[in-house]
Amino acid sequence: MSDDLEDFEKKLQAARDEHEDKSAGKTLSAGVEFTAPMIGGMVIGFFLDKWLETGPIFVISLFLLGVGAGILNIYKLSQNIGGTVGFSELHQRSKNAKTSPSDDSTKTESEP
Repeated sequence: MSDDLEDFEKKLQAARDEHEDKSAGKTLSAGVEFTAPMIGGMVIGFFLDKWLETGPIFVISLFLLGVGAGILNIYKLSQNIGGTVGFSELHQRSKNAKTSPSDDSTKTESEP
C-alpha cells in the first residue's frame, strides 16, 4: 500500500516539475520575442543613421517598428498562432466559440 502511495507521489512530483519547466520556457520565450525586434531595430537604425549621416530618425522609426513587431509576436504567442503541429488543439474549441456565430432562435432568415 505504501509503495503505491510513494509511486503516486513520484509521478505527481514529476508532472509538477514538467509543468514548471514549460511555464518558465514560455516566459523566457515571451521576453525574447518582445525585446529582440526592438533591439534589432535600434541597432539597424543606428548603423543606417551613421551611414547616411542623418539624425536619429532611423533609430526612432525602427525602434517603434520593433515595438509593433514585438507586440504582434506576443499576441501570436498568446493565441498559439504558428506553434508546433497539434500544440494549439487544446484551445481550438474556445477559439471556435469566439468566432462562430451564435445560435439564436429569434433570428430568421429572409427568403428570396
